[in-house]
Amino acid sequence: MEIWLDLRRIVYVLSDALDLVGIDDVGHGKRVAFMAARAGEVMGFSGTAIEDLLAAGMFHDCGVSSTGEHRNLAGGLDWDGQEAHCVRGQALASRFKPLAHLAPVIRWHHTHAQVLETMDLPVLVKVFANLIYLADRVDVMMALSGTDPLLARDGIFLTVKDNVGTRFRPDVVQAFLEAGSHEEFWLTLEPRTLSHWLNHQSAMPAPRYMSMSDLEALGGVFASIVDAKSPFTSEHSHAVAGVARLLSSLAGLSPDRSRKVGVAALLHDIGKLRVPDPVLDKPGPLDAPERATMIRHAFDTFNILNRIEGFQDIAQWAAFHHECVRGGGYPFGHSGDKLSVEARIIAVSDVFQALRQDRPYRAGMSIERALGLVDEMSLAGKLDPDVVGLLHSNIDACDHAARAQA
Repeated sequence: MEIWLDLRRIVYVLSDALDLVGIDDVGHGKRVAFMAARAGEVMGFSGTAIEDLLAAGMFHDCGVSSTGEHRNLAGGLDWDGQEAHCVRGQALASRFKPLAHLAPVIRWHHTHAQVLETMDLPVLVKVFANLIYLADRVDVMMALSGTDPLLARDGIFLTVKDNVGTRFRPDVVQAFLEAGSHEEFWLTLEPRTLSHWLNHQSAMPAPRYMSMSDLEALGGVFASIVDAKSPFTSEHSHAVAGVARLLSSLAGLSPDRSRKVGVAALLHDIGKLRVPDPVLDKPGPLDAPERATMIRHAFDTFNILNRIEGFQDIAQWAAFHHECVRGGGYPFGHSGDKLSVEARIIAVSDVFQALRQDRPYRAGMSIERALGLVDEMSLAGKLDPDVVGLLHSNIDACDHAARAQA
């Protein structure tokens, strides 16, 4: 099965998910993408090369999941441990074939130019990685200045010039200084203007057929980002997807549709990237403000995925995993016919896997106890009894999937 999707739009929309990690500091990846692309244009790049710079800029921090690590990104020109997210980002990008060629750029985007020059890498990788590095640090300098970018510009230029030949390549610096010589460059970085600029870029369609394997790989990348956000949920999304694919097949869905349900399950918690670490990691009951923060994750999941043309069904299946068959769920309050069998399958898979999974604060529940709680939720009208019945009658296989490692 192949699906007609716009890769450029996918890159743009899913960068919104990465933005959620910053919670209050959003848009870093988009600003980096814009600055790197504009400097790249000055260097004479065009077409596919600029698209690659935009994609690399928006995904350069895909190895960052926790809000704590995100704060480290704004700590100056360098900080201890900065390589870790580059290594993770390379591994994630390499798993999604349409963007795998950018994995080396992501890997080396914090490496100083003078070090890059000694490495056996293609020249284009060195240039792109250094463009991303410079744009990344300029964005941090703007944030640390606490002032209008137009007022911070001269100080930023001085810092950049002071690092020519060490941190930054001379040709990259020259291109950046030229690109940033006009006020328009800095004013475009304002959120509304930048969003308009990027929407214009993504509105020029780059449709392509993506195989189901590509779609699963993309879902797997973002599932890994979500699952890495907290040790409390490590491997959760991948295991939920395994249970959901199995239950979909048992429910009589076609192989292709079952795999598509698996993609939705991989992405069902993407909205949790917005949840602060202390809330997600809290081992006890949430208070009212914390619960309000947690509840919105399904809403954020829907809003992200629903903006990708061709993802509308995946968006609903993924986002409705806390809705209830007889009502009373969140965040939409859907029930009955508004909940497809696919959404009901993901809801059951999510609950069962969470109960069986070992967490840092508790061991996974026994099969008997987990099934007992699932049954209680079914009787209360929260979970679909037919899907729960499939879980019971195929418990060994479902439990194996729930306990599997990605």
